[in-house]
Amino acid sequence: MVLKRLDSYLYLGAVVAYVGAAATCLAVCAPVAAQDVPFADPASLAFEQGRWEDVITENRLILEGNPEDRLGWLRIAQAERELGRHETALATLEQALAASAPEAMVHLERARNLLALGQTSEALAALEESNHIGLRARTLLEEASDLDPLRGTAGFQQVYRDVRARVFPCEGMPAADDFDFWLGRWEVRLPDGSLAGHNNITKRDGGCTIHEQWEAVAGSSGTSVNFYLPSREQWRQVWVGSGATLIDMTGGLIDGEMRMEGTIEYSNQNRVLAFRGTWTRTVDGRIRQRLEEFDLAGQSWRLWFDGFHRRLDAP
Repeated sequence: MVLKRLDSYLYLGAVVAYVGAAATCLAVCAPVAAQDVPFADPASLAFEQGRWEDVITENRLILEGNPEDRLGWLRIAQAERELGRHETALATLEQALAASAPEAMVHLERARNLLALGQTSEALAALEESNHIGLRARTLLEEASDLDPLRGTAGFQQVYRDVRARVFPCEGMPAADDFDFWLGRWEVRLPDGSLAGHNNITKRDGGCTIHEQWEAVAGSSGTSVNFYLPSREQWRQVWVGSGATLIDMTGGLIDGEMRMEGTIEYSNQNRVLAFRGTWTRTVDGRIRQRLEEFDLAGQSWRLWFDGFHRRLDAP
């Protein structure tokens, strides 16, 4: 009997020890295991950190295992350019082309190396070839100081315009500017002159969206995103307010004022009503925003908001 009880105690002790060890491993082993998994491969991490010799070494290791890697040769060439090895970089870029690396970026890299070697006309020709293939590297064209010798040329300016048009196509749509008169920081007052709140209207996403950030003096707030739909030739506004109001309207510029209609949903009341709004420029430079909802009981339109925007910043 004593032996059986002793065996039970030993078994229970083993179970407790196992559970304790498992808990310890969950607390200690799991983080260690997670740390063993890199969040980025060594080649990419070296490139992000500007460790150019390591970029060359790591990408050569990748190419040894996968000679058809599309980015390996391009990354090596970029590192060689950063290290000032321009002749070598140009030779590596030929290998990148043979490996079907992104061709527009290869020719852009050629332009940068040729420019560093004083071959300005050849550099511009390479840049134009990159543009012809569909270059989209807008930020690099704007910020790369090694391209400065080309910036004043008509060729560079044309390349930049083309690249910007690819990256920000909305800038080339005249109708995408229809709501620009609403842009700015505004003080909003009711018809009786009392302050209702402040509205900040900004254009973002390459000119494709207009963001509204409303802050009422009473403490409520709301945000809308406004954008042009080319397929419908219409503007759309989607609003979310802190009072659980959801507005979705479409429309367009008619006789100089923005007109939209759609629905308002009161999420906390499970109620959806027809809704419409107008934005009208006044002769004194203000903008009147008038919003109405449809009263089902009275079968008529009821005023929901009527505010006059007065600009606080320079137009």
